[in-house]
Amino acid sequence: MQSPETVARTGAGDRSRWVALGVLSACLAVIAIDNTIVNVALPRLQEDLSATTAELQWVIDAYSLMFAGALLTAGSLGDRFGRRRLLIGGLVLFGVASAVATLAPDALTLTFCRAIMGIGGAAIMPSTLSLLTQVFPDATERSRAIGIWAAVAGGAVALGPILGGVLLEHFDWHAIFAVNPLLVIALLPAVVLLIPESRDPARPRLDPLGAVLSTAGLIGIVYAVVEFPEVGLSSSTTVPFIVGVALLVAFVGWEKRSDHPMLPMEFFRRRVFSVSVGAVAVVYFALMGAMFFVPQYLQLVKGGTPLMSGLGVMPLAGGLLVASLASTAVANAISSRTTVVAGMSAVAAGLLAASTLGTDSPAGLLPICLGVVGIGLGLTLPQATNGILGSVPREKSGIAAAVNDAFSELGGSLGVAVLGALLSSQYRNAIDAAVTAAGDAAANLPAGVLEGVRESLGTAVLSAARAGGEAGPVIVATAGEAFTSGMGWAMAIGALVPALGAVVAWRLFPRQVEQASHG
Repeated sequence: MQSPETVARTGAGDRSRWVALGVLSACLAVIAIDNTIVNVALPRLQEDLSATTAELQWVIDAYSLMFAGALLTAGSLGDRFGRRRLLIGGLVLFGVASAVATLAPDALTLTFCRAIMGIGGAAIMPSTLSLLTQVFPDATERSRAIGIWAAVAGGAVALGPILGGVLLEHFDWHAIFAVNPLLVIALLPAVVLLIPESRDPARPRLDPLGAVLSTAGLIGIVYAVVEFPEVGLSSSTTVPFIVGVALLVAFVGWEKRSDHPMLPMEFFRRRVFSVSVGAVAVVYFALMGAMFFVPQYLQLVKGGTPLMSGLGVMPLAGGLLVASLASTAVANAISSRTTVVAGMSAVAAGLLAASTLGTDSPAGLLPICLGVVGIGLGLTLPQATNGILGSVPREKSGIAAAVNDAFSELGGSLGVAVLGALLSSQYRNAIDAAVTAAGDAAANLPAGVLEGVRESLGTAVLSAARAGGEAGPVIVATAGEAFTSGMGWAMAIGALVPALGAVVAWRLFPRQVEQASHG
């Protein structure tokens, strides 16, 4: 078994490290796609599984939350027992859980499978990034490789709806899970044959208490946020939130006292590390929040097919890919700080422009908005990831990669929860106002129709079919207007987050990541 130093030495000067990067990127793409491939299937899942909006959010968030919660533990396991070994184990777990998901009879079972897939993904993602840092010891080449890695990570998130749309065009929603085991089977031999093993020579001890505290705390907080639109301010939301915050505070206290912390708190005393982590979380908050409801807008408001809604986000993927590959050159020309600030500002501008979308908006507006968001993401993510990995010792690359991935998943899951909750709240307010204005016409609708309309846009479309007659088109139009109103508010609030992040980055992000990481 090779040490990190041996891996780096044997990879230098030949193309083997670029082949390894290709394999690692393919592994990353499988799990990154799964972050959003389910989004285009939400309307069909709601119909086939009779799922509520909150249940749909948990189908999304179960993956992200378990992913984020397990990442730090996974990074520690990789540093101790071997990063390639962890990558293989994660692929197997991910593939098996995906296979079981194809048989899910209800939303609860599907949510459970998604949670297990998240744990498998947590073993995969930091392994790919930490192995990359070992294979590319040269700082310049490593920066280019991280740019490619970031392009794959973000681009695959954007490409998920496209692949989902293609599959749903020809199959039902089960196909979006059935494809994963096939990809895993294809990747496993390549990992075994082409990826060298590496681990931290110190073989740090594990921190099970830290893992439990961090995972439980995150779940408590996001559970409260997701449930708030359903039940409002009550014990079922306030108690989980308070408990979640308390557990995260306890986690920080424990990590400071522990002689073998899962996440060394001194990392956060390094300015480049902390501000880079924040940048990753902020842009993923905006990205995943928007990706939760854009497919619903394209399908249920604009009347597109799942494939059309997937293709609708292609400008985001294209902008992210091009900007990620150019990020290093741009940073060398105008500084890392200016690149990150420009990127986060672009994300904010794109979301703010998207907040003006309505039911009759021109077809070209959304692609332009998403393209600007993609460019912003592509400029920001490689620089932030370089900042995180460059500010810690290489032997700690596993836990550093896990922090990078954990905050991207945390930011993304909170984006879905917070912006989704805001969307739901505004949607229901608009529906209630429309029902009041309709008076007797609404009161004479068949039993259960109003409840369905108030639940979500997806159930409103189904309820409109039940109502029939002249009421059906009116219900669809009213629900579409309510949805776009809520989406506009959510997009506008989502834009504030990266805008504030740009201000912070201008003050705190180092002029050049490489210089700061050696200081």
